[in-house]
Amino acid sequence: MTSRIDISHLDHPPLEDIKKMLEDAKKRGRPPFHGYEPDLETIRRVAKKVDSKNIVIIGHGGSVTTFKGLLGSAGRDLLKERTFHIIDTVDPRYVSNILSRTSPEDTWVIAVSKSGNTLTVLEVLSVFHGYPTIAVTQSGDGTLGKLAVEKGWEMAEVPEEIGGRFSGGTASTLLPAAILGVDVDSYLKGMNEAHDWALKGEEILNLCGAFYMKERWGKRTLFIPVYSKGLSAFNDLVTQLMHETLAKGRKGLTTLCFEGPECQHHTNQRILDGPEDVASLFITVNGNGEEVRWDSDVNFKGRKLSGIGGYDLGKAMESESRGVKGSMDELDVPWAEISLPGEDEENIGFYVGMWHYIAYYSALLRGVNPFDQPAVEKAKEIALDKRLS
Repeated sequence: MTSRIDISHLDHPPLEDIKKMLEDAKKRGRPPFHGYEPDLETIRRVAKKVDSKNIVIIGHGGSVTTFKGLLGSAGRDLLKERTFHIIDTVDPRYVSNILSRTSPEDTWVIAVSKSGNTLTVLEVLSVFHGYPTIAVTQSGDGTLGKLAVEKGWEMAEVPEEIGGRFSGGTASTLLPAAILGVDVDSYLKGMNEAHDWALKGEEILNLCGAFYMKERWGKRTLFIPVYSKGLSAFNDLVTQLMHETLAKGRKGLTTLCFEGPECQHHTNQRILDGPEDVASLFITVNGNGEEVRWDSDVNFKGRKLSGIGGYDLGKAMESESRGVKGSMDELDVPWAEISLPGEDEENIGFYVGMWHYIAYYSALLRGVNPFDQPAVEKAKEIALDKRLS
């Protein structure tokens, strides 16, 4: 796997303490998500039982964001006669709509909650009476696990030590991925390679350090245009990893992660002509495409359409990102780029694993705990009190 990182446009006089902070981050060794070995035998056994045309996945945040990315990337070529419904809300109209289009005879339900005590998951699960169900949760005293035992549901366990947003290599992601038909082995190979690369090499550390320095100099907004329809399906995951992992104690970056080139038609105006608090990270994918060619003399900006072409859509996509980079250079907007060689399952796994470490190292550089989310938990407590009051 070859992934290129370019931070040459993030040049800035280094802060004195950054080198030591990078070295200390690397010395910590493996975080919990690195090196975890999922129980693929159980995952595949349970996945084989799901033979329905509809699959309803109930979960929130990190429990479903990685799979949502797989569904929108690798899943584009795999979805044929099956429909996946992801319920990550308690919106009554949305849930009722899915309930009206499914039945226990043609649908399996997969409820995902690491703790087993996510109230919104339990609330939605309660309306799918009589549906064959799989519980994806950690073993222990969680309510979802107890329900699975009481009801005789299938179960797939997730590890206690790995938080939801880092669960791309656990049953939370791998079970629905196996049902979808994703090449799980290739996906995990790419993820593990990214983890090893980030731990042993300097590229990811230097990238995180450069953006940390930019934040210290007032660039507190990170704009991430993703020039790939498939990889942009992971934008929610990227945003969650960055916000929940390092935005604590009034530190951290506001992350704006959008699909390019579509975001050029809305957010470029903010980035290039709004407040000067932005640094950017481009995500691009190498590749060719269909040839652009016209058999027409219709005029386009002073040229005949027949004279525009002779290149493929891959070059068109690259040119779009280069246009934005050129504008940023003219306006002194700092940017970096990560370029991937493709979008198959192995490259997708690499992309997910890379973001695990970008978020992890970025939190360590800011001196915050990478694995908690105190503000999120407080809001959950208040929401529960409101239900019961």
